[in-house]
This record gives sequence, C-alpha cells and structure tokens, in this order.
Amino acid sequence: MAVALLATLGVLLLLYVVITVLGRDGLIQSLMTAGLTRPEAEQFLLINTTAPLVLGLVYAVSAGAVESRRGWGRWLGLVGAVVLALLVLTTTLTAGGVTVISLLLLVLSVSAAASLLARTTREWLAPAGG
Repeated sequence: MAVALLATLGVLLLLYVVITVLGRDGLIQSLMTAGLTRPEAEQFLLINTTAPLVLGLVYAVSAGAVESRRGWGRWLGLVGAVVLALLVLTTTLTAGGVTVISLLLLVLSVSAAASLLARTTREWLAPAGG
C-alpha cells in the first residue's frame, strides 16, 4: 500500500510539472494579463514548479526504495509526506479555500504517512532473521 501511495504522489506531482512546462507560454501570458511583468511571471512559475518537482522525485525514489525493502526509503517518504501535507495546509489556509487537487494531495500524503508508519510496513521492511 505504501509503495502505491508514494508512486501515485510522485506521478501526480511530476505530471503537474510536465503540464506546467508544456503550457508555460500560456500560463505566462495569463499571469501577465493578471498584472505581472514577464520576469515576475517566469519567476512565479519557477517557484511554483520547483517544490512539486523535488517532492515528485522524492516520492519516486522513496517508492523504489521501499519496494526494494530499504529502510531509508520509508523515512524519505515520511519526510516527503509531512512536507507536502504542511505545504498543502499552509497554501489552503493562506488562499482561503480548498481545491479538489489540494484535498487529494492532502489525503494521499496523510495516507502515505500512515501507511509508512504502520506496523505491517515496519515488519515488512525489517531484515530477515533479525
């Protein structure tokens, strides 16, 4: 279960980055229409794709490590889940509203954290015979 949740989070976040990069010109134009200058719009997009890119890679590496029964993958995924949950909560509180995507990311990150902390995951990752 933990591997599936980590992989899903990684795919969703990396897909967001790919869509943002592919639609970059349209997004910049929309931001400029909203009142930003072109350099401000480019900086806004850079900032708003960096965190999902890093977290998406963290989740992908963590999913692979947990699948290979490496204990550090569990901790990497747990840190990623906590960071994403805090980012989503902070963004939701400052923006003043919940979106479907933010709610999905929050539920998946909390589920991933719970799954990684579960006794069954700990026991599955424990070295054999130890």
